[in-house]
Amino acid sequence: MSNSNKTKPEKPSNKIQNKSAWLKFLYVGVENESFSEDARRILIINLFTLVGIFFTFPLGIISLFTGKATLGWSLVFIAILYAANHAFLRFFQNHSLSGSFVIYPLYALMIYLVYTGGMNGTGHVWIFCVPAVSLFLHGMKQGLTELGVFTVALIVVMFFTDNYFAEFGYHETLPSRILFSFMVVIFLSGIYEYSMSRFNDELKETTGKLKLLAYIDSLTGVLNRRGMLQRLETKEQEIIHLLLADVDFFKRINDQYGHDAGDYALTKIAEIIQESLPEHAFTARWGGEEFLMALPEGDVQEANTLAELIRKRIDGYEFSYEEQSFTVTISVGVASTAPSVTLREAITLADSRLYLAKHSGRNQVCTG
Repeated sequence: MSNSNKTKPEKPSNKIQNKSAWLKFLYVGVENESFSEDARRILIINLFTLVGIFFTFPLGIISLFTGKATLGWSLVFIAILYAANHAFLRFFQNHSLSGSFVIYPLYALMIYLVYTGGMNGTGHVWIFCVPAVSLFLHGMKQGLTELGVFTVALIVVMFFTDNYFAEFGYHETLPSRILFSFMVVIFLSGIYEYSMSRFNDELKETTGKLKLLAYIDSLTGVLNRRGMLQRLETKEQEIIHLLLADVDFFKRINDQYGHDAGDYALTKIAEIIQESLPEHAFTARWGGEEFLMALPEGDVQEANTLAELIRKRIDGYEFSYEEQSFTVTISVGVASTAPSVTLREAITLADSRLYLAKHSGRNQVCTG
């Protein structure tokens, strides 16, 4: 039979490969699954750097050919500086310092353009990009402070120096119009940056809460199964003693007193366990009415003693919910990891011993 009809794996298109290459270039090699604040800043700094290079370098060359050597070399220098800044960001990924390499030369260049007029007396048109860049790179507090200093410098250059405005025959009101327009741009950029900052803060807070909910049991407030496994995996190289507890006859509590009473019992049991554990230990609602406790320190005897202590405290506690009183007992299986016993194997062993405790009369601890 011919193989000509077999489906061949599709290769990524050149367009997708080119897109990926451009993204890697703009993110200077930083790979991040989420669009983090650092990644966003690196992207914007790189985009601004590229814009700076592609605009200032050609304008610098044109200025040199038209006899404006000072302006031309200034623009060429800025272009080279921005290119070096991209290399610095790629090697060190320090977006804070790299942002300073972007904004401070920009301040100096803008003052120079306003003073000299730049190309054909159009230097002032470039200053309106400054507020957005400054506030983005340095934030509201530092950005507004720097823009205040920059505005004072603009006033000095436009109103108290022999600048280009008269040379090109501009109306005498132009400097004041430029100044007022610039202040409006600062105000609008400030509003935008403030709203974005508030949005990002709220987004981070919400993300933090969602991450917390992903690892915390919403009823009892202790870790859930996923959260416990994550904690255990970080301690996989250590000897860990595991206590797997299950509430005896929990269905009877729900049937006799109601599910709300059952939820109350689980919450109170979690509290008793938390209060009984040593500082280095932690617990999780492993599922339903099961709780898994982990002791990364101590020996087997301490783990057995702790299991018995928790069992007795729960057995001796009077549960009271909406004028209904009842007692609760738990069964516990204890196991430990070892060089020859993996974490998963220890959990399975603790579950087997819990099963044995259940079938041996309940309200007891089985250690092997």
